[in-house]
Amino acid sequence: MPGEKRKVMVLDDNIISLMIAEELLVAHGYEVVKMSAPHGCIAKLDYEMPDVLLIDIGMPRLAADDLLDQIRNSRDHDDLVIVLYSDMAAEELEKLCHAKDVNGYFCKSMDVTRLPDFVDRFF
Repeated sequence: MPGEKRKVMVLDDNIISLMIAEELLVAHGYEVVKMSAPHGCIAKLDYEMPDVLLIDIGMPRLAADDLLDQIRNSRDHDDLVIVLYSDMAAEELEKLCHAKDVNGYFCKSMDVTRLPDFVDRFF
């Protein structure tokens, strides 16, 4: 809807990456919710109901397969756009996207200033 502020949830254990993503997305008009640990991610998703989840699947203590399956099997998050946001190689991220019904990926090694424009593509 025009004028509606989109909400992005960023799950990343790297505080610097988290802060950079927040700064860029907020400057582009997004509301940002941050999490630096995977514990409680589903509860936070249920509470915040973001439009987009940027998730660093390389985080320690994150059972990425289980989390992605749980999100995709939840009717509450049918419309959630999931983007893998990671240091992993693009080829590996692409395979994960296809295997786990993930909408896309953004490598942290890319020009991070392009992150808001990348997220815009889903709307």
